[in-house]
Amino acid sequence: MAGTMIHLLTAEKLLPKLTARQAHYPFDASLKIEEDYFIAGNICPDGIMAREGYQRGMKLHTHFRDGIPDGDFDKPGMVPLFERRLREFWEMHQNDERECPGLYLGYITHMMTDKRFILEERPKFFRNILSVGLTEKDRDTFIRFGRETDLVDFRLIREFPELKRAYESLKRVKPYEIKGMITMDELTGSRNWILGYFFETEHQEEESHFLKYDSMVKFVEDITEEIVERLFQEGYLC
Repeated sequence: MAGTMIHLLTAEKLLPKLTARQAHYPFDASLKIEEDYFIAGNICPDGIMAREGYQRGMKLHTHFRDGIPDGDFDKPGMVPLFERRLREFWEMHQNDERECPGLYLGYITHMMTDKRFILEERPKFFRNILSVGLTEKDRDTFIRFGRETDLVDFRLIREFPELKRAYESLKRVKPYEIKGMITMDELTGSRNWILGYFFETEHQEEESHFLKYDSMVKFVEDITEEIVERLFQEGYLC
């Protein structure tokens, strides 16, 4: 999955583009996307990790990937299944989006980001780490992946002022839930952890080696454009 700051930076870059296109909801043209809810929505799917007794399968469920582990995502039929679940989730929660405009839309854009990351960026990391003899079968590969994801996130915070706005949104937003999926307490706990770990804790500067920073910056630029087009072409917005 993409790093937390990748999601937040993508969300911050999406907002002005949606505003410029005067985006509105097909089911309620008068409803306006609220910045704080949209930013928060982009971290919601990972909020399940705050659940007591958390197990990996719970995260697959909140990411519409029951029965679709990482290594199988590019196999025939898996992406269409994921996309169908994404659409069903959106249609199911349109009334909930009215209550918290932007929250469920942010959930959707998080998932669009993760889809592209898993299919394109994650394989680059695995190819790069082969240089030190590690493969997808090695536990150390995934330990390093987690660490390098954090290193990229920390550098993004240092170099992109937009993330200060994301921080303020996450501090300011009213409590929320993803109905039937992740509770308010879990999402509050997750959000507070993100604020503390990424923004309020000092981290020593260190470069990532296998998850290339420049590649991830370009990924944010590319996925932002892709998501804008998807939202309009596929009828999430109009």
